[in-house]
Amino acid sequence: MARSGIIRFLSISTLVAVYLVILAGSIVRMTGSGMGCPDWPKCFGEWIPPTDISQLPEDYESYFLEKRKVKLDRYTSLVESLGMAEIAEAIRNDPMLLESEPFDAKGTWIEYINRLLGFFSGNFMLALFIVSLWWVKRRPLIPIMVLVALIAIVFQAWLGSVVVATNLLPWTITIHMVVAFLIIGLLIKVFHLLPKKTLETVVKARPVLAIAVLLTLVQVVFGTQVRQEIDYIAMEWSDRWMWIDMLSSKFEIHRSFSILLVLINGLFLYKNRSLWGESSFRALGILLVVEILLGMSLAYLGMPALAQPLHLLMATLFFGAQCWILFRPKGQIAITPA
Repeated sequence: MARSGIIRFLSISTLVAVYLVILAGSIVRMTGSGMGCPDWPKCFGEWIPPTDISQLPEDYESYFLEKRKVKLDRYTSLVESLGMAEIAEAIRNDPMLLESEPFDAKGTWIEYINRLLGFFSGNFMLALFIVSLWWVKRRPLIPIMVLVALIAIVFQAWLGSVVVATNLLPWTITIHMVVAFLIIGLLIKVFHLLPKKTLETVVKARPVLAIAVLLTLVQVVFGTQVRQEIDYIAMEWSDRWMWIDMLSSKFEIHRSFSILLVLINGLFLYKNRSLWGESSFRALGILLVVEILLGMSLAYLGMPALAQPLHLLMATLFFGAQCWILFRPKGQIAITPA
């Protein structure tokens, strides 16, 4: 396999691994398994977690709570040193952060699988960076972008420990999601920087698509904030049909913003209607429709549990489709592979 073929394979493999991590993470959120492992990177102090509570010491809750306190102290000191004293104080005074989680085998293993997928995606990224060094002289942007993606995925791993330490503190989850989207965009850009044999069709209205990509990221931030509210509401109310009515104005913003997204993406697709036969354009249109339908089911059908992870997965796939088209080489060009 040529060098370009190897790095192309690794970039796609890493991208698939990242998508699997996002899917697993959304399932973790749906099932409430985010604190299935009270410590990090191990799970209940082991590399392979227990399957039954009898495998844990009697005082396991207080033991891991003390470990979380130590992590929280380190984290709040870091936040304070960055000039965010109010946030640090809010974390210190949040009683929910010191609530222990009872052992649940199913939740523990769901979270453990999520971490395993994260481990594999990190190793794929490391391999991709090593291989990308082949291009350091001919196309230096390739290893630079892979390095940024590698740093981002290491940051994700660290942030994962923060999420555990802070008991899924809301704004850390938003950052977690945005960085995941950044990694997706970087991997797709790297793929399109590689030499190709095929001709690239001219894409019209690229600035419209660029705006649509930015608006998608904004919508993701709104969506994570709505989801954070849902998590708090779900702690007090089990009836899913009541959740929408209890949300703040953030939900209204999220729902209204989706109309703008539909319009701008619709405009881009209309401008490129001659390219609807291409798989990437078909995927963009189909994912847009599916995402709208999933959003409507969440808003009007009582927040179906299965629709929650699917809504997030479709959003990431939709963003990926946008980036795939946006980052394609401009014009009809043919490049001989190395």
